[in-house]
Amino acid sequence: MSTVAAKTATIARRHLIHPAMTVLVHTHPLVLQLENDLLPLFRAALPPLAAAVPRALASVFAFSSGTASAFQDYHFGISCLLEDMPDDAPEEVALLVSVTGLDAGARLSAQVVWGQPSGRVEMQAELQAGDMPALHAALPGLLAGLQQAASRGRPEM
Repeated sequence: MSTVAAKTATIARRHLIHPAMTVLVHTHPLVLQLENDLLPLFRAALPPLAAAVPRALASVFAFSSGTASAFQDYHFGISCLLEDMPDDAPEEVALLVSVTGLDAGARLSAQVVWGQPSGRVEMQAELQAGDMPALHAALPGLLAGLQQAASRGRPEM
């Protein structure tokens, strides 16, 4: 077997062993746990959300951010882009779960928030860093809040 073929086979075996691995798993264990717990739940929530709010384009997202390091904070969620919105109205509402301050006392939060120009937070849950049961308990209400906000098509006054 050639060297290139051997390397390709090794890479393929690694991907078979870890097929769900993404760029986020190389870091903090809490991020790995959130990724493994939340992304499948969020993907499963897309079809009912799309059926309930057909004018919204819903998608799952995950990304890192930070000022000291690109891997200081992580964010997971569902974004709903609303069609035919006026220029002065937010066209996005999202369920956002964030873990911040991974370098010094991680904080976990979950919220339903509107995009700009509003930035209004519809509902939120402040959680202890590793309190996954509390996060899972809050998710049904947050998902319902996301669906209600997207159906309404504007921030609650």
